[in-house]
Amino acid sequence: MKLIVVLFLTICSFSVSRAQCDVNVREAFGGVSSITVYNTYITIGAIADAYVNEVYDANHVKDLMSEQTAMLQSVIEMLSKCKEVKSNGLTEDDVLYVQELVDCLTSLKKEAQGLNDYAATGSEDAQNRYNTNRDKAWQQITTLLGLE
Repeated sequence: MKLIVVLFLTICSFSVSRAQCDVNVREAFGGVSSITVYNTYITIGAIADAYVNEVYDANHVKDLMSEQTAMLQSVIEMLSKCKEVKSNGLTEDDVLYVQELVDCLTSLKKEAQGLNDYAATGSEDAQNRYNTNRDKAWQQITTLLGLE
């Protein structure tokens, strides 16, 4: 009987530890994703400022924005694979958060593409796409991060 009680308590303690680990992993994921979207937003904006102020030339901006676009696309694809409830251990709220994160990363990618196109062509259309997606990304970031 004592052996059964010891086994039961051991199993329960592993379940509690795993549950706590799951909570910690979710919190860490939320923190890392928040930093990622915020820093990406700041990075793209700083590069745009450097271009407008002639610190960076068009080729450097295009190289940097191509890198940003490729990284964002990779993360979007990785996260898109995770949007299944329960089969991945995610709750419906987790899946909603991942979808909102993907939407925000997509806006940041479009912002980077707009800046890339603007550096390449100087067109007003590209500048408008950059500005529109920058505004949209900021609204999404404020929602994700709970900013006012």
